[in-house]
Amino acid sequence: MRYDACIIGAGPDGLAAAARLAGAGLKVLLVERANETGGPCATREFSPGFLVSPFADVLAAIPAPLFRDLDLAPRGALFTAAVPGPYAELQAEVIQRVYEDAARPVAGGLSFQRRMPEPPFPGEPLATMALADIAPEGVSLEAASLMPFDPAIPGSALAILAGAPGGLARGGLGSLGKALTRAAEEAGAEISLGLEVTDIRRRGGRVSAVSLADGREIGTRAVISTLDLKRTFLSLFAWNELPKSLVERVGAFRSAPGVARFLVALSHIPRRAEGLRAPILLSADGERAYHAWKSGIVPTRPPALVRVVSAIDPAMAPSGKAVATVTLGGIPHSPFDGPWTHEKRLKLEALARDMLEEALPGSAETIIASELLVPPDFENLLGLTEGDLMGGELAAAQMLGFRPFAECRGMRTPVPGLYLAGPSSALGPIATCASGWAAAAAVLADLGGAHG
Repeated sequence: MRYDACIIGAGPDGLAAAARLAGAGLKVLLVERANETGGPCATREFSPGFLVSPFADVLAAIPAPLFRDLDLAPRGALFTAAVPGPYAELQAEVIQRVYEDAARPVAGGLSFQRRMPEPPFPGEPLATMALADIAPEGVSLEAASLMPFDPAIPGSALAILAGAPGGLARGGLGSLGKALTRAAEEAGAEISLGLEVTDIRRRGGRVSAVSLADGREIGTRAVISTLDLKRTFLSLFAWNELPKSLVERVGAFRSAPGVARFLVALSHIPRRAEGLRAPILLSADGERAYHAWKSGIVPTRPPALVRVVSAIDPAMAPSGKAVATVTLGGIPHSPFDGPWTHEKRLKLEALARDMLEEALPGSAETIIASELLVPPDFENLLGLTEGDLMGGELAAAQMLGFRPFAECRGMRTPVPGLYLAGPSSALGPIATCASGWAAAAAVLADLGGAHG
C-alpha cells in the first residue's frame, strides 16, 4: 500500500500534521510506537483518584488561530487562562509570526530563515543578547526557563522564546492529545499504534518508503518525522547512506540539560496553595547547575518549579486533597558514576521532597503517594534521545534559523522528501503544534495537493 505521506510519531506535532494533510485530501498514515496517541500530551492516574500529566504540566502555547483551525475546543481541549509573564508581549508577537510561517510557508523557508532585506524575526536580536541585560528589575532570571544556563552569555536571552506557557489543560494534557487525535481521525488520517518505524528507505536519493518493526514496508511520497534530530537521522538511516557532513552536523547537535519530575498526591490542600494559579520558582545558580549537569552530576540545588495542579483544576484530585508536581532542571541522563540506580533515585526524591517543603511548608508530611521520573524514563516512554524533552539545547547556534541547522529550510531536510517537525525543528520549542502544521504545509507545497 502506498501513501502520500507517512508521519512518524503521534504527539501534538504529528497529529496536527496529519489533520492538515488528510484535510487537504492526501492519503496519510500516522505511525506511533506507543499504544496510545498524544506523546507528551498524556494524563494518567498515578494513585487512586489522583490524576497528573506525567511529562509536563503545560506545553508551549498553541497559536490561537491554529487552535481554531484545528477546532480543538469543540473536540474537548479546554484551557485555563495562562498567567502572563514579564515577556508576554514579545512572546505573543513571536507566536503570531510562528503561526504565519506555519500557515503560509514560502519557497525560501520560514520567515526568520530568509536573509535580509526580508523583515527580521521578532526575537532575532536576542541571539546576540544576554538575559541578564534585558531581564526586568526584580524578575528572577531562571523564570525564563527551567534549563540551567549562564545568564551573562550572549544568546541566553533566547531562553525566553522557548515555551511561552499556555494555560493548564482541563483534565490534564491528555485532553489535548485526545482532541488532536479526533482532529486527525475526522480529517481522514489513518493511525497505527504499537508500531515502530525502523528505517526510512530512499530510491534515487529521495524518500520512497518506511520499514516497520513487524517487517512491512510502506511506500510513501513524503515522510514527516516528529522524532528528535538524532533519532531521525542516526537511527532511521544507515550512516553510510548519508553524506558524512550531514552525519557530523547531526552528531554535533547538543542536547539540553535534562529534567526530573516528582509527582505527589497530598492528603490535604497546602495552605499556601489555596487560590495559587502560578507555579512557585525556586531559584538556583544556573551557571553552576549547568556545569554540574555537563559533568554528569546532580546539582546540589537545581532550579525547580513547584506547581499545585489541583489548585487550578480541582478535578485532578479527590475533594479536600491535592496533586502537586516538582520539576527539577539540570538532571543528567547518565550520571558520571553509572546508571540511575534505586539508591540514586531515592536521593533525588529526597531532594525533591525538600524543595516541595520549601515551596509549600507542611506539605512533605502530607504526601500519600509519589512517583519520580528521570531522563532515562522519558527516553524509554517517549523515545527521546537522552530523555531530552526540549529536543536540543536552547542556544544561539541552535535556535531560530539555525535550528537544527541552516540547511533545513521551511521544515525540509537535506534528504529530499523528508521533513522535520517536533522539538528539534525551528518552530518546535516556540509553539505547540506549529512545527507539524508548517511541515504539512511544506509537503502540500512540494507535492501539489491530493494524489491518493
